[in-house]
Amino acid sequence: MTSGQIPTLLWRDWQFAPGPDTLALIVMALYLTGMRRVRGWSVWRAAAFAAGVGCALVAVQSGIDAYDDVLLSDHMVQHLLLLELAPLLLLAGRPLTLGLRAAAPARRPALARRVRGLHRLLHPFTCLAILWVIVAGTHLPAFYDATLRHPLLHDAEHGLFVTAGLLMWWPVLDEDPVESHRLNGVLRIAYMSLAMLPMTVLGAYLDRDATLLYAPYAAPARALGISAVVDQQQAGAIMWVLGSSLMVVCGIWQAMTAMIAEERRLQGRERRADALLAHKRMGEP
Repeated sequence: MTSGQIPTLLWRDWQFAPGPDTLALIVMALYLTGMRRVRGWSVWRAAAFAAGVGCALVAVQSGIDAYDDVLLSDHMVQHLLLLELAPLLLLAGRPLTLGLRAAAPARRPALARRVRGLHRLLHPFTCLAILWVIVAGTHLPAFYDATLRHPLLHDAEHGLFVTAGLLMWWPVLDEDPVESHRLNGVLRIAYMSLAMLPMTVLGAYLDRDATLLYAPYAAPARALGISAVVDQQQAGAIMWVLGSSLMVVCGIWQAMTAMIAEERRLQGRERRADALLAHKRMGEP
């Protein structure tokens, strides 16, 4: 197995686990129940959410997970699936909006107040700070090496990545219910640039460093007949290039979406203002 064969791990060497499978079934059952209660819910939203659940299962049950303690480059692909792609797809499914709309009418105001009560946690600056801390902290050699020795800590690391990813994408995808936290097009680009910073710096460091940062990968690399340093550099390139590319594309797309929406709102205001002015003129003697 080499880093060039990582794509084949997406469909081979699966190891099914009751915990993640049960959680995935519960989450999908709740989502489908909400769909049944909300007429006209977008099938594309549902497909995106299901793809997000599937992406998380691929990351923790396919060959990607089986070789994450053998190849750092494989481990980095797993991190990107959990940190970027799965949370992006999950939030694209608008689960919070679906949950609020599916709730009984009498319960919606209380649920909406509880969601708004999270405004400090969901503030863009807070989301960025949590993202930076998780990305930097989980890649410190002492913590990273410990996750390879302790399965429960490794699972907790996966949970941290999904949490950081959900918070990272939250303000960009307009999932934040607090109106004052909505980002316009320019701010979305700035936000995504800051979100990319820790992964770009870490990826560039791993890609350029000529020494092995994570010692536990030395022995597996020798067994495979490859260089652990080269594999580490490839892992850095994956985080730096692949991870940044996804964030750039989604950031620009969402920025353009926000700009178009703002332009439409301005045009709507102008039309209403013109109509009001015309109505006043018609009423003048």
